[in-house]
Amino acid sequence: RGRWQQHVGRHVTLETTEHRALTGKLGIMPCRPSPFAKVLGDVVQMRSFSASFLVAIFAGVASATLHNLNAQYENLLIERWVPDNAVFGIFMTFASLVVAFRTTNALNRYTEAARYIHRLGGEWLDVANTLISFCRVAEADPQQVDTFQQVLVRLVSLLNALCLDNLQNGGGYGVIGDGFRFELLGSASLDLQTQDDILSSANKVECVFQIIQQLIIDGSASSVLCVPPPILTRAYHTLSAGMLTYNEAKKLSYAPLPSAYKAVTQIIKLCMAGYLPVMMAVFAKEAISAFLLSSTGVFLLWFMNSVAEALDNPFRKQARSL
Repeated sequence: RGRWQQHVGRHVTLETTEHRALTGKLGIMPCRPSPFAKVLGDVVQMRSFSASFLVAIFAGVASATLHNLNAQYENLLIERWVPDNAVFGIFMTFASLVVAFRTTNALNRYTEAARYIHRLGGEWLDVANTLISFCRVAEADPQQVDTFQQVLVRLVSLLNALCLDNLQNGGGYGVIGDGFRFELLGSASLDLQTQDDILSSANKVECVFQIIQQLIIDGSASSVLCVPPPILTRAYHTLSAGMLTYNEAKKLSYAPLPSAYKAVTQIIKLCMAGYLPVMMAVFAKEAISAFLLSSTGVFLLWFMNSVAEALDNPFRKQARSL
């Protein structure tokens, strides 16, 4: 238990059989937040939520104020500046279409990223499992076999962490200060020359990938991997499939939405924040209804667009779930 506690971290609580039995006798149930409360907490903690909320409150207050001023001047203050209802309907339709396109594009990128990230981890695990199972028929010394397995596991762990770090940073290793930090399995145990080669390389993922390939060749030459070449090819195929998945996932990290679409959505956001309060001040019957309709419409548009912007690179920590 003590050794396992050191491995999983001091902030992880290990639940034993005695603990479960004791809590069962005492009628103590673990306090866990409901899924709705967890989702609501994640949403409120997003930076885009606070910004959208402040803009929505400002729009609502502005609409309620304009409604009261317009009522004092017998509905003649701003009606002369308000366009026809058809113009307002066209604007709202166009804004809805742009938001729908932006949201659909973000959700597609998110689901694609989820598929790539699970496939990537499965392929690295398959490579390690396959090569370690091939060592059962090794003709080399047990010490050589153990060294091969230890180095292999460390390199695969390092390769996985570098792939995820590169994806979340859009090509720059360790650029985002508040990004995810990934655990490694004994990478400090690698020889100093290998560590220096990886650290000095501009393409660390490809460097570790090449080192693993050379390790497999060395293992085959030293009788650590004594399986027939056609069977050994399976490990190379899975390793290449993992790199292919990584390069396919890079398109979501390296190629965000074109700047023209981003500029259009920003313009629509600003127009909505200034246009909707005026229209609601004219058409709403009460100031409170003008406030609620304006703030709700502005908040939904701004928040949905901000969430879509956060999912431009679904691997970043700002995307939260992945």
